[in-house]
Amino acid sequence: MDEEAEQAGVRSVAVVGLGTAGAALARRCAEAGLRTIGVEEDEASADRARRELAGTGTEVTCALDAVAAADVVIEAVPERAAAKRAVLAAIAAHRGPGTPVLTTALTLTAAELAAASGGPGLQALRFVRADRLTAVELARAPGTPERHTAIVLALLRRLGLKAHQVPDLPGSVAPVLLFALLNQAAWMHEEGHASAAALDTAVRLGSGWRDGPLRTLDAIGLDTALDVLDGLHGRLGPRFQPPPGMRKLVGQGALGAKAGRGYACGNVTATPKPTITSGPVPGVGPVVVIGSGTMATGIGEVFLRAGYRTALLARTAEKAAAADEAVRFGLERTAASGPDPAEAMTRWTATADRSVLGRAGLVIEAVVEDPAVKRDLFAELGAVCAPGTLLATTTSSLPVGECAKASGRPADVVGLHFFNPAPAMPLVELVRAAGTGEPALATARRLITGLGKTPVECADRTGFLVNALLFPYLNDALGLLEDGAVGPALLDAAVKSVGGQPIGPTRLLDTVGADVALTVARRLYERYGRRPEFAPASLLERLVDGGFLGRKSAGRGVRAYLTEAAAAVAA
Repeated sequence: MDEEAEQAGVRSVAVVGLGTAGAALARRCAEAGLRTIGVEEDEASADRARRELAGTGTEVTCALDAVAAADVVIEAVPERAAAKRAVLAAIAAHRGPGTPVLTTALTLTAAELAAASGGPGLQALRFVRADRLTAVELARAPGTPERHTAIVLALLRRLGLKAHQVPDLPGSVAPVLLFALLNQAAWMHEEGHASAAALDTAVRLGSGWRDGPLRTLDAIGLDTALDVLDGLHGRLGPRFQPPPGMRKLVGQGALGAKAGRGYACGNVTATPKPTITSGPVPGVGPVVVIGSGTMATGIGEVFLRAGYRTALLARTAEKAAAADEAVRFGLERTAASGPDPAEAMTRWTATADRSVLGRAGLVIEAVVEDPAVKRDLFAELGAVCAPGTLLATTTSSLPVGECAKASGRPADVVGLHFFNPAPAMPLVELVRAAGTGEPALATARRLITGLGKTPVECADRTGFLVNALLFPYLNDALGLLEDGAVGPALLDAAVKSVGGQPIGPTRLLDTVGADVALTVARRLYERYGRRPEFAPASLLERLVDGGFLGRKSAGRGVRAYLTEAAAAVAA
């Protein structure tokens, strides 16, 4: 296809609109050795663009007829329907015959804009962040010549951009999922659930993002994000309604990174990993972890590594034995970089004997996510644990306040939401319920830091911070699959390379477990007043009903379900 591009004489590109996205594309074209023509609407904007693109060789002009000299034209004006149509119509009046035209429109489809472009089809170039442009989604309007697509794909390869050919949808694939999540994070900040720094730190450490959601919005440009969200809100509904605070920031000129003011400008981009203290925090311990699953054994291993005398309380002796084996294996697997396994195991007990609760200085429950089970357990803890014992729940979706109330001693109760796998993940969400006392909260802070992890304090609400963002995102991704717009392989690939995610949504869902996702999705649905945009996807319900839970069901997850469902239909 590179030969086709050469045969077509692709030596020059015109970029119309040199804002954040347009300037990034122009710079990329110039650095690839192409003659690059940048077009702005007025001299003031052109002067700004000349300064930004100084040294690249980009020719910046206000004369739109300059696009006649280009072999490919890219329209990159702000995300407003009237402006897009007007500029595409003007390009059509000046471009050379048969010149491929691209639009950066995200909220409008290429098909909707094709008529304005005045040519044989139109292609849409879509991405999330212009400052980290390594991959794009490419959609084309009906009637776009195959030759035009071949030329554009060859051009993108020359620019070093991986291209994913996707259906022509409002919001596209990765962008629509990411903008929904970013918007929800902005609302969480606006509603006072956490500071910008706390939200960004939680998502970076809990989900593996390079930047948090509010810093990402700043990088995109709050004016650009607002235009996109307004457009998607009109097309796709309330999930994309931007918060008033974002509009206020834009009105004040706080446009994010390019203005030096926004949601998170000035926040550090990396949180140093805390240093593990020499031995347990004074006054905390012995530790009892209640439960025998992956999270319980992982938390037990974390405390052993930090030097605590630790007991794991399981329901049966058999479950205690299995938990004991899991913890031993974890310690031995990393013996070269961790504590001596033999020494650590002298401080370890796995048992079904509930008398260990009476000797505990800290109790952390990691039992099943069932409100009744947790309430009964905390009622027991309140009755049998010594006064002043710190009582913690690792719930990922239930209110900490319910556990605190059931204990009869709410001042001693906090939420400690570890992430899986607990020994490796650096984040712990520290949740303060309405009755949590300051001494308990201060002890929990010291405790988390002493474990070598980062505490992020957040309000006592369903999903806390990370899960409240992550599970609606996974639910939205299943909605795309359910509509048949994309398959799981394309979805995961686009979200990773275009959206910048460490793992695609279907692989992440298989890791988390469809049953866990459904439980959290249902609780968030109730938390948000049963708003339809938060309703669990019917595909998620079917996955759980069919036992396609992901890794925990021998790897049978989203892809296996869709493959078998397609085979059944074909039969």
